[in-house]
Amino acid sequence: MGLEIYVLIKQVPEIREIKINPKTGTIIREGIETIINPDDLNGLELGISLKEQYGGYVTAVTMGPPQAELALREALAMGVDGAILISDPRFAYSDTLQTTLVLKEVFNSIRHYDIIITGSKTADSSTGQVPYQLSEALDIPLITDIFSMSIEGGIFYCHRNFGHESQNIMVELPVLIRVPRHFNVPRHVSLLRIKRAFRKKIKIIDHKYLNFPAHLDGCNQSPTKVVKTFEIKHERKHEFIQGNVNEKIYKLISIMREHGIERIWTGGNK
Repeated sequence: MGLEIYVLIKQVPEIREIKINPKTGTIIREGIETIINPDDLNGLELGISLKEQYGGYVTAVTMGPPQAELALREALAMGVDGAILISDPRFAYSDTLQTTLVLKEVFNSIRHYDIIITGSKTADSSTGQVPYQLSEALDIPLITDIFSMSIEGGIFYCHRNFGHESQNIMVELPVLIRVPRHFNVPRHVSLLRIKRAFRKKIKIIDHKYLNFPAHLDGCNQSPTKVVKTFEIKHERKHEFIQGNVNEKIYKLISIMREHGIERIWTGGNK
């Protein structure tokens, strides 16, 4: 029957467009250009490649507001077979823990899955926590930093580098894979595929679909609280050095000695 592969993606603001609401400490998403989180494109490419090699069905999954549907349309255009949008006002403002709890309920309702793929982190928060938390929540192995992989008879084989070690791993499916950026090259999306993607149906999962579990209230149950946000401004002191070449050299050496840089470079004490 082939593999049941799920790729978790997220719609994020274009990094140059990110703005923070100073009162709530949350990202302003209205009226901002959005894209698929860059790391997740590598996850989508891996999922599609595994389907092409071993057969199966690839589903892209995202949690977000209704407009996150556009990210799923792009994933469909890349070549995934199905798409799930987890969207409900009660899930708004979920931190990584609440997001994990929602995903746990979703995968418990799905029941059968062989491989779950995530990117390494998101561009709008960069915590990288969800893969680890979801692995614990679903009680399935998480493997990171994979170099090569193969699947045979329900067994997942891979080689990875972990710190100073090189590891060969063999585990039974299901497995969760965390894909680093630049792991592969995401395929080009043609205009014809984009057109076809808008004809496909997207499955919507909301609070009602999950039987109204009270603990999934992201607004009130998320333990993470934003206390303060501020914009970091990099201010650098600059000085123009005047004179001929020798004068400039001596002045520069004097400045380096003043700040201890000359000793670091040369090891000298003069």
